[in-house]
Amino acid sequence: MSKEFTQKELENFVIEFMKARATCVIATCSDTMPRASTVEFFPSGLTVYILTEGGRKLENIRKNPQVSIAVSDAFTNWESLRGLQITGAAEIGTKGSDIFNGGLEAYRKRRGKQDAALPDFMSVIKVIPIQIEYIDTRLAKRGYPIRNILSLM
Repeated sequence: MSKEFTQKELENFVIEFMKARATCVIATCSDTMPRASTVEFFPSGLTVYILTEGGRKLENIRKNPQVSIAVSDAFTNWESLRGLQITGAAEIGTKGSDIFNGGLEAYRKRRGKQDAALPDFMSVIKVIPIQIEYIDTRLAKRGYPIRNILSLM
Protein backbone atom coordinates (compact mmCIF):
# COMPACT_ATOMS: atom_id res chain seq x y z
CA MET A 1 0.00 0.00 0.00
CA SER A 2 1.27 3.48 -0.91
CA LYS A 3 1.79 6.28 1.53
CA GLU A 4 -0.50 9.28 1.17
CA PHE A 5 0.01 13.01 1.54
CA THR A 6 -2.31 15.10 3.68
CA GLN A 7 -4.39 17.75 1.90
CA LYS A 8 -2.16 20.47 3.39
CA GLU A 9 1.06 18.73 2.26
CA LEU A 10 -0.32 18.39 -1.25
CA GLU A 11 -1.42 22.03 -1.30
CA ASN A 12 2.11 23.06 -0.29
CA PHE A 13 3.65 20.92 -3.07
CA VAL A 14 1.36 22.57 -5.61
CA ILE A 15 1.99 26.12 -4.36
CA GLU A 16 5.77 25.66 -4.34
CA PHE A 17 5.69 24.01 -7.78
CA MET A 18 3.74 26.95 -9.25
CA LYS A 19 5.97 29.55 -7.58
CA ALA A 20 9.02 28.02 -9.28
CA ARG A 21 7.57 28.11 -12.81
CA ALA A 22 6.58 31.06 -14.98
CA THR A 23 4.61 29.62 -17.89
CA CYS A 24 1.64 27.37 -18.36
CA VAL A 25 -0.70 26.24 -21.10
CA ILE A 26 -4.34 27.23 -20.65
CA ALA A 27 -6.89 25.27 -22.66
CA THR A 28 -10.27 26.82 -23.43
CA CYS A 29 -13.11 25.70 -25.67
CA SER A 30 -16.27 27.07 -27.24
CA ASP A 31 -18.36 26.06 -30.20
CA THR A 32 -16.51 22.70 -30.25
CA MET A 33 -13.23 24.45 -31.14
CA PRO A 34 -10.50 24.04 -28.48
CA ARG A 35 -7.66 26.52 -28.01
CA ALA A 36 -4.44 25.97 -26.03
CA SER A 37 -2.36 29.06 -25.29
CA THR A 38 1.09 29.22 -23.71
CA VAL A 39 1.09 32.14 -21.29
CA GLU A 40 2.92 33.56 -18.32
CA PHE A 41 0.99 33.05 -15.09
CA PHE A 42 1.00 34.55 -11.63
CA PRO A 43 -0.07 32.31 -8.74
CA SER A 44 -1.64 33.48 -5.51
CA GLY A 45 -1.96 30.43 -3.30
CA LEU A 46 -3.80 27.91 -5.46
CA THR A 47 -5.44 30.59 -7.61
CA VAL A 48 -3.90 31.32 -11.01
CA TYR A 49 -3.90 34.76 -12.64
CA ILE A 50 -3.09 35.34 -16.30
CA LEU A 51 -2.60 38.80 -17.82
CA THR A 52 -3.72 39.12 -21.42
CA GLU A 53 -4.30 41.61 -24.19
CA GLY A 54 -7.26 39.57 -25.40
CA GLY A 55 -7.74 37.02 -28.14
CA ARG A 56 -9.51 33.74 -28.65
CA LYS A 57 -9.00 32.51 -25.07
CA LEU A 58 -11.08 35.41 -23.72
CA GLU A 59 -13.80 34.80 -26.30
CA ASN A 60 -13.89 31.14 -25.34
CA ILE A 61 -13.99 31.85 -21.58
CA ARG A 62 -16.92 34.25 -22.05
CA LYS A 63 -18.85 31.41 -23.70
CA ASN A 64 -17.52 28.57 -21.52
CA PRO A 65 -15.69 29.37 -18.26
CA GLN A 66 -14.44 25.80 -17.75
CA VAL A 67 -10.68 25.68 -18.38
CA SER A 68 -7.72 23.39 -17.95
CA ILE A 69 -4.17 24.47 -17.19
CA ALA A 70 -0.97 22.45 -17.52
CA VAL A 71 2.23 23.43 -15.73
CA SER A 72 5.25 21.19 -16.22
CA ASP A 73 8.96 20.78 -16.13
CA ALA A 74 10.83 20.17 -19.36
CA PHE A 75 10.80 16.45 -20.11
CA THR A 76 14.15 14.74 -19.59
CA ASN A 77 13.08 11.17 -18.80
CA TRP A 78 10.23 9.16 -17.30
CA GLU A 79 11.97 8.91 -13.93
CA SER A 80 11.76 12.68 -13.37
CA LEU A 81 8.43 13.64 -14.96
CA ARG A 82 6.72 16.42 -12.97
CA GLY A 83 3.68 18.58 -13.60
CA LEU A 84 0.27 19.88 -12.67
CA GLN A 85 -3.08 19.50 -14.36
CA ILE A 86 -5.52 22.12 -13.06
CA THR A 87 -9.23 21.97 -13.81
CA GLY A 88 -11.11 25.10 -12.90
CA ALA A 89 -13.50 27.92 -13.58
CA ALA A 90 -12.22 31.12 -15.18
CA GLU A 91 -13.40 34.66 -14.66
CA ILE A 92 -12.31 37.77 -16.57
CA GLY A 93 -11.57 41.12 -14.98
CA THR A 94 -10.84 44.51 -16.48
CA LYS A 95 -9.22 47.58 -14.96
CA GLY A 96 -10.79 48.52 -11.62
CA SER A 97 -12.34 45.12 -10.92
CA ASP A 98 -11.42 42.90 -7.97
CA ILE A 99 -10.12 40.27 -10.41
CA PHE A 100 -7.89 42.80 -12.17
CA ASN A 101 -6.57 44.08 -8.83
CA GLY A 102 -5.91 40.52 -7.62
CA GLY A 103 -3.98 39.77 -10.81
CA LEU A 104 -2.01 42.99 -10.51
CA GLU A 105 -1.08 42.12 -6.91
CA ALA A 106 0.08 38.60 -7.94
CA TYR A 107 2.08 40.17 -10.80
CA ARG A 108 3.72 42.68 -8.46
CA LYS A 109 4.57 40.00 -5.91
CA ARG A 110 6.20 37.68 -8.45
CA ARG A 111 8.08 40.49 -10.17
CA GLY A 112 9.06 42.21 -6.91
CA LYS A 113 7.74 45.55 -8.19
CA GLN A 114 5.18 46.95 -5.79
CA ASP A 115 4.59 50.05 -7.90
CA ALA A 116 4.10 48.23 -11.23
CA ALA A 117 1.02 49.16 -13.24
CA LEU A 118 -0.77 47.45 -16.11
CA PRO A 119 -2.04 49.16 -19.26
CA ASP A 120 -5.76 49.97 -19.26
CA PHE A 121 -6.40 47.65 -22.22
CA MET A 122 -5.17 44.54 -20.37
CA SER A 123 -7.55 41.94 -18.99
CA VAL A 124 -6.90 39.48 -16.19
CA ILE A 125 -8.06 35.88 -16.18
CA LYS A 126 -8.58 34.40 -12.72
CA VAL A 127 -8.74 30.62 -12.55
CA ILE A 128 -10.25 29.15 -9.42
CA PRO A 129 -9.19 25.50 -9.28
CA ILE A 130 -11.75 22.76 -8.77
CA GLN A 131 -9.25 19.92 -8.97
CA ILE A 132 -5.46 19.78 -9.23
CA GLU A 133 -3.52 16.68 -10.20
CA TYR A 134 0.11 16.73 -9.08
CA ILE A 135 2.27 14.27 -11.01
CA ASP A 136 5.81 13.47 -9.90
CA THR A 137 7.32 10.13 -10.93
CA ARG A 138 10.14 10.60 -8.39
CA LEU A 139 7.64 10.03 -5.58
CA ALA A 140 7.42 6.30 -6.36
CA LYS A 141 10.91 5.78 -4.90
CA ARG A 142 9.63 7.24 -1.60
CA GLY A 143 6.57 4.98 -1.53
CA TYR A 144 4.00 7.56 -2.67
CA PRO A 145 1.72 7.42 -5.72
CA ILE A 146 3.05 9.37 -8.71
CA ARG A 147 -0.39 10.99 -9.28
CA ASN A 148 -1.95 12.84 -6.36
CA ILE A 149 -5.33 14.55 -6.65
CA LEU A 150 -6.27 17.66 -4.73
CA SER A 151 -10.07 18.10 -4.83
CA LEU A 152 -11.18 21.59 -3.90
CA MET A 153 -14.96 21.30 -4.05
